[in-house]
Amino acid sequence: MTEKLQAGDKAPLFKLKDPSGKTRTPTDVPKLVLYFYPKDFTPGCTIQIGDFSKEYSAFKANGYEIYGVSPDSVESHQKFCDAFKAPYPLLSDPDAAVAKQYGAWGNKGVFGFGIIRSTFVIENGILAQVHYKVNPVNHAHALLQSI
Repeated sequence: MTEKLQAGDKAPLFKLKDPSGKTRTPTDVPKLVLYFYPKDFTPGCTIQIGDFSKEYSAFKANGYEIYGVSPDSVESHQKFCDAFKAPYPLLSDPDAAVAKQYGAWGNKGVFGFGIIRSTFVIENGILAQVHYKVNPVNHAHALLQSI
């Protein structure tokens, strides 16, 4: 497993597709909130997409874009975005390679190995904040208050 990242580290580079087929990278925008979640349409992930969607305009007003990442397909992401009217892209990481780069993949105990819900605030290619084992309830709001 990859070492856990820390604030001040350089953000690992990646190229992932969104549902429109566009390739997204952490260098697309100067300020990015990148969050990893386990699976579309599951209870915690549904809370998370709703909370980030609700706070999206406030993040944008502070200069931040949001990308959500999971191993689900771009087709699944499109349905998830449509169902919850997400105003930001969800990116497909089918082999969890990017999640592993960010240390957001690991042993989840009785659930085996998988995505560890994690959020990274990236400013000009540097990790400004790193949050592992995130509770999805009100996380977006708390994160917004900290930037």
